[in-house]
Amino acid sequence: MVKIVFFDVKPYDKQYLEPLVAGLKEPVEATFLESKLNKDTVALAKDADIISLFVHDKVDKEMFDHLKCKMIACRSAGFDYVDLAECGARNIKVATVPSYSPSSIAEFAVGLSINLARNLRMAFERSKNADLSLTSKLLGFEMKGKTVGVFGTGRIGKLVCEIFRGFKMNVIAFDVYEDKEWAAQNQVEYVKTKDEVYSRSDIISLHAPLTKENVHMIDSEAVGKMKEGVLIVNTGRGGLIDTKALIAGIKSRKIGGAALDVYEKENLSFDHDWFSIEEGIMPDEDLSVLLGYPNVLVTAHQAYFTREALKEIANVSISNISEYLQKAKEQPDHSFTLKNAPRV
Repeated sequence: MVKIVFFDVKPYDKQYLEPLVAGLKEPVEATFLESKLNKDTVALAKDADIISLFVHDKVDKEMFDHLKCKMIACRSAGFDYVDLAECGARNIKVATVPSYSPSSIAEFAVGLSINLARNLRMAFERSKNADLSLTSKLLGFEMKGKTVGVFGTGRIGKLVCEIFRGFKMNVIAFDVYEDKEWAAQNQVEYVKTKDEVYSRSDIISLHAPLTKENVHMIDSEAVGKMKEGVLIVNTGRGGLIDTKALIAGIKSRKIGGAALDVYEKENLSFDHDWFSIEEGIMPDEDLSVLLGYPNVLVTAHQAYFTREALKEIANVSISNISEYLQKAKEQPDHSFTLKNAPRV
């Protein structure tokens, strides 16, 4: 019987995954674990034929020596937590969920932008203290007529552009693969360089993949090219932003505000309730600094987190596993490609 171990499965994940696993044609033994996969927990999957992972899991070269699995089913679009080179060397198949409810993430990104533009975090914090006075600190700006720069026009980035156009904003975008027909239909202007996005945008929204070229695309040099008071929203990948450069930009007021649903060191601090942990000391000083700024919003990698998205993640993940089981039976030498294999 095929053994599958699912890591980082919360009760809200399990309610969608479990019935689909039970419906697989191939008999399987499935184990659902709330713990994340890392060097301390890898032994829990030593007998698994398939492991299923989420964004806070980690499997590197050394850990593969403790695994016998032949497939890794990622329950996410991103896959930077998996050592693909080692998977290739060991003929381990990997599948992802390329898109799960892009609307969830796009709507969230635009919502964060509105929160920043209208200083809603500060307003909420003041109202909790019964301070309902109207002062210049709450003064915001209209979206209409402003320029938003969108990095990455995949499914999510395109929806973001279309929603921003609904606010009658000027939308510019940068992507190495331009969809000119879509851009013309939606009045989106592709620009040729990242610098043009930096220099023209009142709001920058990040939806690019975390490729080598894109790591720290928002660094001190990029910040220096931006408009005074620019707002930066990141619902893409944490590593797109150099955190030190972001903090420096906020301190100098070059950056007027930032909203982060992802963070480059989120494995260290995200997915924890620090108030419920003894002493409540967050190990990441940079994140602590960011959380202290009234013009910074940090959310718990929740842009995707809707009922619709959880259902889609489960459906595609189990479909990927079903496809693997069928093809592995037909081609035991693994000389096949999965439909949702990572695109690198």
